[in-house]
Amino acid sequence: MKRAMRIMTAAFLMLLLVATTVVFVVGQDEPIKIGVFIPGRLGDSPPYDSMTDAVERFALRNDAVELVRIFEAGFDQSQWPEMLLTFAASGNYDVIYTSNESMGPLCAEVIAQVPDVKFIVNDSYVLGNDRMFTTFFNNTQQAYLFGYMMGLISISEMDNVTVDKKVGLVYGQHYTMMDDMIIPGMEAGAKAVDEEFELVTALLGNWYDAAKAEQLANSMADQGVDVFGAIAGSGNAGVLSTAVNKGLYVLWYDSDGYAKAPGTVVGSFIKDNGAATTKNLEALVDGTLVWGEAEVLGAEQGYIYVSLRDADYINSLPEDVRTAFEVVYNQVVSGELEIVVPQEVLDKINAAAQQ
Repeated sequence: MKRAMRIMTAAFLMLLLVATTVVFVVGQDEPIKIGVFIPGRLGDSPPYDSMTDAVERFALRNDAVELVRIFEAGFDQSQWPEMLLTFAASGNYDVIYTSNESMGPLCAEVIAQVPDVKFIVNDSYVLGNDRMFTTFFNNTQQAYLFGYMMGLISISEMDNVTVDKKVGLVYGQHYTMMDDMIIPGMEAGAKAVDEEFELVTALLGNWYDAAKAEQLANSMADQGVDVFGAIAGSGNAGVLSTAVNKGLYVLWYDSDGYAKAPGTVVGSFIKDNGAATTKNLEALVDGTLVWGEAEVLGAEQGYIYVSLRDADYINSLPEDVRTAFEVVYNQVVSGELEIVVPQEVLDKINAAAQQ
């Protein structure tokens, strides 16, 4: 009798489990197992941080997905292919989420070797692979606005600006997005303020050497640079140090950087990797994510923005600088001033994943 009761109870629980199971994707009755692969270190790159935070928050509030592991691959890019292959071949994940222009081609290589696992990649652009979806951000647009504000600050009445029409960027390494979008975009933005502006650039060669970054920024300041951008991972701290010591200015790329050096960081240009990640995960769960497609997101859709009502922004810049910037910014957001990603750049990034 007791045995019969146990069988009946087990059967009832099994029926209850089946009845309450939510089908998240076609043919799958269990949570979608997600792994996050960071080509670098958390804390060193705003896009990786915001992407990872978004996955964590989504998994906590949505039973449709299970975040299995977050893996930090470090700075040695030569090890990324083997690490990604091992990560994917573990059999622990249905979907791997990652971000980086170079990760699109690497994921394509892994797809050719490991069955079943799918990839969502931010900051890359790959078409036609039915196990990958990519989200690319309009960095030309973001960089143009960045350079425009640089130019406005450099010709303003703010303390310590120089008569030289020079603004500067310290960056970690060469890659398509940097060489073909960010640097040309910043230069075009500054020249839109005054054609005489020059964008002085300095290659760090890595994503962590703050001491070398400080030396580079000091040299640029000696040339007359009074406003800096820094896209160099942990090396950004060296650029901040120079600007603080010399009373110069820094604009922050990709995230809110005001708190890093109040009064020195006077503008933040946010690329909302987190919001894009959440959007993609919602589509994944709904079954509406179109594998093999790529999208481009920008200011028009709200994924690149400056918080114009942020007290730090308002208190950091004089009214005339803010007013002049916001005219152009609002033109970009509304689509009146159209700044598109050059198709040849998208084709170049896509081609790297088709070889």
